[in-house]
Amino acid sequence: MQLEEWNVQKEARRKVFSEGMALRSQTQVRLSEGIFSKAETSDLISLVNLKAIEKFEPDTIYILNSNDVAQIGQKYMGMFLQQPRAHICIWDFDNHHAINESQKLALLSDFYVPCHPHNNEIYAGLTKAMGTPVSAAVIQWSRAFLSEHRDRLLAAARDPQPLGRHILYPQFPERNAMLRTLSAYFKHVGPATRVYHERTELDRLDEWAAHMSHWIVPTRGDLPIRVFDALITGGVPILPASLKDLPALADLQEHLFYFEPNDVEAPLAIAAAANAHFGKQGEAGIIARHELAMAKGHMDSRVQDILAQIHEHLKPAN
Repeated sequence: MQLEEWNVQKEARRKVFSEGMALRSQTQVRLSEGIFSKAETSDLISLVNLKAIEKFEPDTIYILNSNDVAQIGQKYMGMFLQQPRAHICIWDFDNHHAINESQKLALLSDFYVPCHPHNNEIYAGLTKAMGTPVSAAVIQWSRAFLSEHRDRLLAAARDPQPLGRHILYPQFPERNAMLRTLSAYFKHVGPATRVYHERTELDRLDEWAAHMSHWIVPTRGDLPIRVFDALITGGVPILPASLKDLPALADLQEHLFYFEPNDVEAPLAIAAAANAHFGKQGEAGIIARHELAMAKGHMDSRVQDILAQIHEHLKPAN
């Protein structure tokens, strides 16, 4: 099938769903279990385990993260093609580097939302049903859990040594080298093991809350989740200056510190400045960063951002 013909069929799917939505008082939304596991649910928004189902339900909006779709492999394609009356949105975490897989997801979805502002001209050439980038956010703790344990963020003794344990990926050698260099200066920055997510939520929260600042090294110019993890636990993120103009950081600038590539060889001054900022703001700063990230940096806000784009896309054409 030619690309133009396929996009005509996708537009027909959109039109049918849009017309059906106009007749329904409410439309159910399903979020893929995995990345969205800590998202807030309601009468209209619930989780779906993609491994546990064989088909999508009609008259339902699905927001699926690319990482969760990858867990079911080719099964996803069959499920998408066999249910033209569902509306499937893919939120793609890896569009900045997994171009081949991202192209497939852009084609095999009713609405495609990239996470990063990279390579999107490629995907826009494949589908007319594409949203604007929606950045990653806090996914490891629910907002209810964070609210319940906010006092721990204020009571924690904070180490001036920045935290920055990152998993090493062979496809990003420059990043791996940068982490090894930083590890010579900071004992809590460098390679991490994969056992992190086997620990309890509270244990992970306490680890993040035990540091004033957090040194962050992206994979390939992406905006990592850990920026928001740092803020929501009251810490000060230190991230590459190349990310400074990203729209997702516009409201956070007063709480961010940046490093240039040559700073990696002499990073102590930047860490000291971030820690001084933390100390100057004190408890008020911890609360301000936490509350700002709760409002603008948690998974729940991203769900609403994506839903708003989906609803705009589904509006009847004039």
